[in-house]
Amino acid sequence: MNVEDKLAIITDDKEEMVTIIFTFEENGKKYVVFEFDDSKEISAAVYEPGKNEGEGVLLDITTDAEWDLVEKVFEQYEKDLDEAEDLDA
Repeated sequence: MNVEDKLAIITDDKEEMVTIIFTFEENGKKYVVFEFDDSKEISAAVYEPGKNEGEGVLLDITTDAEWDLVEKVFEQYEKDLDEAEDLDA
């Protein structure tokens, strides 16, 4: 796994490392789907790039429509992985 696949999420009280599963763009927004390294919980956020390369801000997904979109894209991602594994078998 590349260092670029890792991301530090820093909040007021802690820093957590996550592994980026994939990113996608929809309706002019950039989304990142990731897994917390410690808990293995999968989550997602809107990513807004910062002024400096490699820096940015993760924003909460706030609408049901956006969560539905992320869920749909994630389900397709899992389906594509399963199909790729079947081809390799």
